[in-house]
Amino acid sequence: MSAAAAVLSPSDCEYSIPTWKRVPSTFDVLFGLRLPYRPPSNAIGAFLWRKRVWVETTFALTMLQPWEKFMLVTIMNTLLTLLVTGLYLYFPTHLSFLFERAKYYLLGLEPSTTITSTTTVAESISKFVSDGWAWGWDETVAGLARPLGLSAKAVEL
Repeated sequence: MSAAAAVLSPSDCEYSIPTWKRVPSTFDVLFGLRLPYRPPSNAIGAFLWRKRVWVETTFALTMLQPWEKFMLVTIMNTLLTLLVTGLYLYFPTHLSFLFERAKYYLLGLEPSTTITSTTTVAESISKFVSDGWAWGWDETVAGLARPLGLSAKAVEL
């Protein structure tokens, strides 16, 4: 019975008065799985605590178990990382495309021959094929032609 009493001790309970009165650190606000009741004493920690309260109440994260919160935050961080990476890689090229189209619509000037990224992709593909690093179309054609008794030239399109 004493072990059960120690587990259910009022001071250790999540809803106890000492737990409620405890002032958390900024680290607890940022990385703790449970939302502290009070804001930290410093201004940055209090600001982050208010933002965390807003997010947790808006999306009902307070209803989730700690492992569910962790899984949800991991999925959201992964999606956000993929989105930011995609914007970082795609957006500059898209801006140059939009600039060329706007110049065409406003000034009537033809856009330059091709956008540099398209040229770069075409050049890289041709270099890939010309350097012999291709997946081996010639070898595949020859491999198909041999059992049929044909020459590789007869099978090529």
